[in-house]
Amino acid sequence: MSRFAKQLIIALVYVLIIGGIGFLFFRSSYGPTCYDGIQNGKEEGVDCGTIACGSACASPIQALQVQSVQLVRTLAGDHDLAFQLYNPNTDYGVSAGTYELAVENQRSIHDFYMLPGQTKYIVLTSILGLTGNPSVEVSIKSVQWEKVSIDPNVRFTISNEHYNAGESQTIFEAMVTNDSDYDFESVDIQVSAADLSGRLLATNVTNVRTFLSKTSRYVKLTWPFVLPADARVSVQAATNVFDNDNFLKRNGTQERFQQYY
Repeated sequence: MSRFAKQLIIALVYVLIIGGIGFLFFRSSYGPTCYDGIQNGKEEGVDCGTIACGSACASPIQALQVQSVQLVRTLAGDHDLAFQLYNPNTDYGVSAGTYELAVENQRSIHDFYMLPGQTKYIVLTSILGLTGNPSVEVSIKSVQWEKVSIDPNVRFTISNEHYNAGESQTIFEAMVTNDSDYDFESVDIQVSAADLSGRLLATNVTNVRTFLSKTSRYVKLTWPFVLPADARVSVQAATNVFDNDNFLKRNGTQERFQQYY
């Protein structure tokens, strides 16, 4: 081999080495690595994206929203509370959460659960030890998220509602139907009454035990005072679908309607 040919081969080797080092430097500096903790290259999010990393980016979990908080002094002398809790996440539910109720110098912690995308009505009844019309604050303290696919057929229907404001008490009656294919150990019924302007008048709660699929149950709630005859009553039935023990066994197996990921 001639001297010129040897020099040419050596020069080509140097070019390949330098070019390889330069390519690796460029790739590490500017290309998507999918493990560097930052969004770069063609990544659609931090270290994710179908083109860059071969995996879709998960939607960020949005915070729960506390809405329409109302505290009212009832004709019985105690206080009732009602508010709405909105979950903007369509894939994540709350299997276990807590909120803090702050009224005057009183603070208390309460539990809740809710489905993905749900606006949940939460009520408390007979809050004692308050005077006048104090200010109230509701804040979320803890949330345990669960990604879950919800069966759209799980629902409860309220029908045959009857509201009667008598001489010394007020009675609300209704039929609640379990339209789902599942039997539940416990279903919560929450009721709120408001005047025509939407101002809260009173709340009430009850519970239906052993609620079988495709059946209806009669519920009756009583206030020991008279509410306006034209009060508007809102009812919501809910059950904790994240609790395994809440699903009654059928044919010896535990029922579930959601799939965890």
